[in-house]
Amino acid sequence: MDPQDFKDLLNRYAADKCSPEEQREVERLMLKYPLSKNWKWKSELHKNLIKDKMRKQIFNQVDRDLGKHRKRKAYWMTAVASLLLLIGISTFFYLQLHKTINGEQVIAEAINEIYNDVTLTDATGRVTVLKNKEQTLDLRKLITQDSKWNSLASLNTLHVPSLHQFALVLMDGTKVRLNAGSSLSFPTQFTAVDRTVTLEGEAYFEVMPNHSKPFMVNAKESQIKVTGTKFNVVAYPTDSRIITSLIEGGVAFHMNKKQYPLKPGYEIIADGNKNSVEMKSFDQDQVMAWIDGYFVFNNMDLVSVMKHVARWYNISVIAPAVVPTKRIGGTFPNTASLDDLLKDLELLSGVKFIRKGKEVQVVY
Repeated sequence: MDPQDFKDLLNRYAADKCSPEEQREVERLMLKYPLSKNWKWKSELHKNLIKDKMRKQIFNQVDRDLGKHRKRKAYWMTAVASLLLLIGISTFFYLQLHKTINGEQVIAEAINEIYNDVTLTDATGRVTVLKNKEQTLDLRKLITQDSKWNSLASLNTLHVPSLHQFALVLMDGTKVRLNAGSSLSFPTQFTAVDRTVTLEGEAYFEVMPNHSKPFMVNAKESQIKVTGTKFNVVAYPTDSRIITSLIEGGVAFHMNKKQYPLKPGYEIIADGNKNSVEMKSFDQDQVMAWIDGYFVFNNMDLVSVMKHVARWYNISVIAPAVVPTKRIGGTFPNTASLDDLLKDLELLSGVKFIRKGKEVQVVY
């Protein structure tokens, strides 16, 4: 089994999403592979902190399992914790909970990207690499030029890597611009009932009006329903929040079986971890700056600034558990080199950045 597939299998098991066959396979591996004694840790404290935090996360899942196999499940979850520690997947749980180790916090983690260019994966798994010179893909023209697309009814996925943006025109004429590190899944042909796409990351939508066939954006556990409007959505997998900012028209934000209507000039910030929904006005220039190729930090804290930087440049950022509270403001082109941007941020924040490849450490 491919190592990444193996890690994905363990993640599904810990989330109680395995098929019966997959569950048996994981439990077989539990018995075959004990916890490695040769795993390299920063210290014994580092190892124990990771182990304790991970077990807490796993047993939170066990507590939600009310079936008759609860005790058996708890046993195997303990074993999963050991095997996850063996291959280092504990970092996944650690990052999701935003915990600290040895007085430091991981603000962001670099993602291993296979392609440096935008990719389009069709329903058969065929990957088309869209080179840098291509800035927009009009799906209507693609289907006209390539008859293979006409017969595809399943979802297709457009992925935009770091340091890129990309525009897509869907079959109904709806325009979508995707930010770096984002993916949009969409059907070749929309159904007769609605027009549904799924977003991971950030995207700006200009939806073609059609009151009889609403446009739906699925993002994590939420759904945004529109008939024709302009809005921005931020829904990165590494962030528990979903931010929907309405520029023009009207949308209805749905989460936890509740509906929240939104008016232009306002945004909804929904946090899945906190089970909270907040509505407030927003600065349109700041929200839309990424489309024009800029970072706009308007009195923003350092952690939030570095999350934005990390997504565009695809870097890991490690900071002290207690970060200086000084706020940062300014506009910076995202075409600048990472080193140049870090130098500018050093002057504004009063901290120092130490870069080693794709890892940036905040020190002060």
